[in-house]
Amino acid sequence: MKSRLVRSELGIDVKTGRIEQACQRYGVGRNTMRQIAEDANAVIRIGRNYLIDFPKVDKYMDALSGE
Repeated sequence: MKSRLVRSELGIDVKTGRIEQACQRYGVGRNTMRQIAEDANAVIRIGRNYLIDFPKVDKYMDALSGE
């Protein structure tokens, strides 16, 4: 699977993001993204913030595709 490296406006590699950013990055809906994040153990909760660890999701997606 091709690397999905995303850089912020400041040129910094983004490792986590909100659900909306993850949906855009992976091209899936909110409910599907939440399920994928839970399955990949990639959910980070800080207070009421729900963040997704992109490297863990990438690794999970690679395992699904057999790479």
